[in-house]
This record gives sequence, C-alpha cells and structure tokens, in this order.
Amino acid sequence: MRDVTVLYDADCGFCTSVARRLGTREGVSLAPIRSARGSALLHDLPLRERDASLHVVDAAGVRRSGADALPGLLRRFRAGRPPAWLLERFPRAARLGYGLVARHRRALSRLLAVSQTRSVSRR
Repeated sequence: MRDVTVLYDADCGFCTSVARRLGTREGVSLAPIRSARGSALLHDLPLRERDASLHVVDAAGVRRSGADALPGLLRRFRAGRPPAWLLERFPRAARLGYGLVARHRRALSRLLAVSQTRSVSRR
C-alpha cells in the first residue's frame, strides 16, 4: 500500500481525533489543512474547498477528498475491508453520509469533548 498524507481540520476536535487514529497506521502521515504542508499539497484548491473535507494525497500526488478518500484509508485497518467495499459500492450514500458528518463536525467535537471529560472524571 502506498504512503499517504492525510490532511485534516486541526481546529475540529472530532477531525483531529479521527486523524490521530489514522496516523497510527504504517505509511500514513498527518498534516493540518492550514499547515505549510497542507497548503503545498492543496495549493490548487480554494480555501473553502480545502476546509470542507478531509483530503488524502498519495506518494504519486493523487488526491482524494471526502468520502472518496475513505475506502483507501479503511483498508489500512484489519476490519476496514468490508466498510471500504460498501463505500465503493454505494458512493452516493457514502457522500451523503460523509457530508452529514462534515456539516456537523463541530457538534460532534463538542460531544466528543463531553464524552472524554466524563471518562476522565470516572478514573
């Protein structure tokens, strides 16, 4: 599997949490969208498009964004092949689902923060 760079919204707690999990995989490096690396890899995209979704750029410079980036990332996980297969077979549903999560990522970040706070206070 080729090495990839995952570009994510570092101002979003949910996005950062997901990116960190992805960053544990071999061959995956992380960069915030608004970092120097992010700007270099996404230089041809308007800022609005850069910030709209997750982006994955492989070693050959091929970029996939949003739901289109997920199957390749999921395959890097042991249990990721079945969901990757589903996303590829139902791309419209994948894009709708991804769009729903992307539009509500700030709310998901707040929920994640509350959940983490509760789990820390239980220890």
